[in-house]
Amino acid sequence: MAATLAAADWTLYRSLPFEVQTDRDKKHAREVLNHLDQLRWAFGQITGKLEPRTLWPVKVIVTRGPTSPQLRLVHDAWVGTLDDKSDVPPAWNAQLARIFIEDNLGRMTPEIENGLADILSTAEVSGTHIILGQPVPKPTLDWARMHVLVTNEEYRGRVKVLIANLSKGIDSGVAFRNGLGKSAEEIEKEAQAQLASKTVPTFDMSGKPVNAQRDYQAREADEATVKALLKAESGPQTALGLMAVNDFDAAAKLKPEWAEPWKLMAALEQEPGKKAGLMKKAAELSPRDGKLWTEFALLMHSYNRFADADKAWAGAERAAANVQERQQIRARREGLVAARLQAEEDARREAKLAEERELQRLKNEAVARIREAEGKFNGGKAALDPDKKIEAWWDGPKGDAKISGRLIRVDCLGKQLRLAVQVEPGKTAQLLVTDPGKIAIEGKGELTLGCGPQRAARAVMIEFIQKMDPKMNTVGEVAVIRFP
Repeated sequence: MAATLAAADWTLYRSLPFEVQTDRDKKHAREVLNHLDQLRWAFGQITGKLEPRTLWPVKVIVTRGPTSPQLRLVHDAWVGTLDDKSDVPPAWNAQLARIFIEDNLGRMTPEIENGLADILSTAEVSGTHIILGQPVPKPTLDWARMHVLVTNEEYRGRVKVLIANLSKGIDSGVAFRNGLGKSAEEIEKEAQAQLASKTVPTFDMSGKPVNAQRDYQAREADEATVKALLKAESGPQTALGLMAVNDFDAAAKLKPEWAEPWKLMAALEQEPGKKAGLMKKAAELSPRDGKLWTEFALLMHSYNRFADADKAWAGAERAAANVQERQQIRARREGLVAARLQAEEDARREAKLAEERELQRLKNEAVARIREAEGKFNGGKAALDPDKKIEAWWDGPKGDAKISGRLIRVDCLGKQLRLAVQVEPGKTAQLLVTDPGKIAIEGKGELTLGCGPQRAARAVMIEFIQKMDPKMNTVGEVAVIRFP
């Protein structure tokens, strides 16, 4: 940024967040300030953010010399020089629109944000009248879409609802329906028609009620202040200057609403509690920074602060620029949640196994003590080996015959049971259990007998005492039942 500064009296005009300083025509300087003021007003009327703020003030120097191509962030302000014979250029309009978007709205799709910057880039201001919708040098579908929404009376008053929905991260299809009563596809067709049309309608918006020549009060400024603004590097007493020398803490104190120093302090901090606090502060100051919100979510996940992680993931999704990015964030979040749940399940399983191992150890110790006591009681004979298999022993009645097959039915007859065993296809033998408490049931699986037809016929081998009972239609009395 360069300008030739002759010795002259400098005058400053202010309407926050704007300042205009000039050593030339004071009337023109007031008109420049009015243009900036009305552009901010138009942004507020379109988006519903009636008092849009800027993180950094905007300072314009109107003097003899070339106009800056863009505003430049220096000395804790957006600074630009404007030739004293020139109006505010479209490039500045577009840049200011993007600054307003960045500092006031949640993340929207690039198409909407680009269109909003384009439609404001050609804004013309005359007193309290703002003309929107003038053609841009290279029309795009994004411009055409916003042109339809701003100049068409059907949508003009409702576009703020669409923008509010999109800023909250609501799905584009739902946002268009909520805001405009039409689908995004229907609006797209109208935008394509406007892009192809040779007619470009405009909209004359009523501006901020201000009299530029009366209401913008002149204040004395000095040449030294202007020269400082035009320097290429920020001064040491500015937040930007402090950041340049890595004094992040001082920068944060000087500009506490600026996320960058908080983010860099978080990156350097090692203590978990302090790091989390710094990262949270930075994220809250940057609602549109999806990458920062994702980093915060991952940090909270690594600290097992899952409630905070869920909130951070929601912030990351809101800050996503499009549906695909939002889906990627959601998939990453779900993957981490699934891994966490699996880890928790593995931990529970391992804890249960450890508990079972400890219980078995205690049982083994108890058995060992019992064996030791038995040995002493038996006169010093060796204790029974706990690992030696103990054979089953039964001193109840033993059968004199055996039968094998599948148990298909159990008839419960008071205190007695009658078992039906299919010994081969089409052939069934019936056996009587005179007293269920005096038979042995051995084997695997469920070792009980349920009354009625068996849902799944089980293989069985039965030892029995041969004893015909014509009345019960049985061939013997059961002694032992084995389920192999």
